[in-house]
Amino acid sequence: MYEEYGAALVLYARQWCVHPDDALQDALIDLAQLALEPRDPVAWLFKTVRRKAINQVRSENRRSKYQQLAAEQREPWFTRDPASSMGSNEIESLLAELDTLDREIVVARIWGELSFEQIAELVDRSMSFVYRRYQQTLRDLEKKIDTQVRKLS
Repeated sequence: MYEEYGAALVLYARQWCVHPDDALQDALIDLAQLALEPRDPVAWLFKTVRRKAINQVRSENRRSKYQQLAAEQREPWFTRDPASSMGSNEIESLLAELDTLDREIVVARIWGELSFEQIAELVDRSMSFVYRRYQQTLRDLEKKIDTQVRKLS
């Protein structure tokens, strides 16, 4: 059935969702798990693929709305220092620009207050590697912050 109707079912599902192959796969799994074969397996597959595709879109929309709401309600990483000309959004943006590993090391060290030994175990690297990356990332951040402050002045 997959070889004969797979392409048509994927095309059919594509009308509703961005992952039509997943909708087809889920429908085929459901078909394989049925105790009794449907009277018209092809029609059953089209109907099930349609339902799976629509459910996929609904799920993605719910997830997207939830993530947007959570992002709007989350606390900022920093509170604004009135003495500083740079705001928390700017600093957060600088952190977001960092390489994932560098950001993980800096956040674990500064906000998590983890030791370099703990961070090395966390990121599966040597302690000397973690220390060097931390020091270099702080130097890079300092340069970027200085540049931002000069722009704001």
